[in-house]
This record gives sequence, C-alpha cells and structure tokens, in this order.
Amino acid sequence: MMQSEEAVLRFLEGDEEAFDLIVRQWESKVYNLAWRFLGNREDAQDVAQETFLSVFRSIRTLREPKSFSTWLYRIVLNHCRARWRSQGPEISLDDAVPGREGSKREPSLALVVGRREQDTLEIVDLIRKALSGLSGEHRSAIILKEYVGLSLEEVAGVMGCPLSTAKSRLYHGLRGVQRNLSRMGVKTS
Repeated sequence: MMQSEEAVLRFLEGDEEAFDLIVRQWESKVYNLAWRFLGNREDAQDVAQETFLSVFRSIRTLREPKSFSTWLYRIVLNHCRARWRSQGPEISLDDAVPGREGSKREPSLALVVGRREQDTLEIVDLIRKALSGLSGEHRSAIILKEYVGLSLEEVAGVMGCPLSTAKSRLYHGLRGVQRNLSRMGVKTS
C-alpha cells in the first residue's frame, strides 16, 4: 500500500484518486481519535467526515508532506474541541492540580488505574467518564499519548506547543483522571 506521504504528493500533483487512498489509510485512526475524545459514535463519525472535508479543502497549504500525520491529527482535534465546546462548558484543571517537580517517571493512564489486569468494560467506561471531566487540552494530551500512541514530542507537534507544555498537560490531565476516578469511588494508585 502507498504511504501517506506519497499519496499526498500524488494528490497535490493532480491525482484525485490519491485522496481516496489517504482516506482509506487514515479513516479508522481519525474516527478512533474522535471517538476517544468525544465518547459518542455519531459525533465521531461527523468529526471524521468534517476532518476529511477540511483536509480536502486545505491540503494544498500543507508545506511538508512528511508532516501529514501531525497536521491531520491537529485538524481532528480542532474539530473535536469545537464539537465539545458546542456541547457544554469545559472544566479547567489548571489551578486544581499542583505541578510535579523533578520526577523522571513519565505518567500514564496505566499508572493512574494501577495497571489492573481487569481491563473490563466497566473500567473503560469509568475512564471515559473521568476523561470527559477534563479540559480539551488535557484530554487531548492523554488521548494522543495513551490511545493513539504518539511520543511526547509528537503530542507537542500535534498540539502546537512546546514539549514541556505537552508534558505538563499530560501530567495534569492524568492527575485529573485520577481525581475524577477517586470521586467515582475507584481506588487509584
């Protein structure tokens, strides 16, 4: 199968069919990211469609085809945030969670829930509810790192922020998930 970069270049050179290849390569990743962010299948489908429409309209502004995935994830997140904002106010954790100085251990969702072997639907549903109480920035950092599997450097690129800000958003988001789970009666590490 053709790589994204090659498909982007072909599309930019006028091969309209190359866009279908781009969609096929990325549709499940785009949908999954939107679903993780929004927690609703219909909204995720709408965001996926809106994303590919935006990509089609603005792909000619992409300066570097190698950065296609970062650019695409940023578009998905922008659509997710817009939809999330239209559904209600966000809760900010900026003042609620103290910073973590000097820690060399990278936080993760597995650490928050104590690496339980019982990754049941109940735990998944509780985590989804805990994530829904976070700001879009914190939720984005967690989803990109934990569910999409991006490195912190890639998370920073997608979010358009310095690496230190991405780390901070991930940390504060994970602390927020931990706090929200505790409020729901889930014991965390």
